[in-house]
Amino acid sequence: MRSVYDGIKAVLGIAPIAQGASEKLSAAIDTLGYNSALIEVNTGAATGTPDSYSVACKVTECATSGGSYTDVSGATATLAADGKHAQIRVEGLGTSRLRYLKISLTPAFVGGTSPAALIGATALLGHAFKEPVGNSSTAA
Repeated sequence: MRSVYDGIKAVLGIAPIAQGASEKLSAAIDTLGYNSALIEVNTGAATGTPDSYSVACKVTECATSGGSYTDVSGATATLAADGKHAQIRVEGLGTSRLRYLKISLTPAFVGGTSPAALIGATALLGHAFKEPVGNSSTAA
C-alpha cells in the first residue's frame, strides 16, 4: 500500500443541507471489509438569525441495514456554532461493532425565525481487510 486511497473508502453520509431543529439521519453505511471508521461532521452558516445554535452528532449501529439502530457508546460530538467540525472515531468494525452505521445530526437553536443550520457528514472507512479497496478514480 503506497497511497492513502489504497486503504480507505470515503462514503458520503449526509450531503450538505440546511436543516431545521430536527434530526437528519444518513442512509445505512455498510462497513463490511473494514476495521475502523472516522466520521467527519461539520456545520456552516445558519439562516433565520438565531442567537446561537449547536448540532448534536452521534453514530448508531445495527446488524442489518433496515433494522433498529442503537447508539455507539462514545461516538458523539457537539458542534457549538457555524464553521465548526469534529471527527468521531469508531473502532472494532468487523469484530466488536455491528456491520451497519448511520450518522445522526440534530441542530438546536436559541431564538431566530425558522432557523436552519448548514450541516454535513462524511465517513472514511479504513484499514481494509484486503487492499486496494477499489475506490473510483473519477471526481464528482
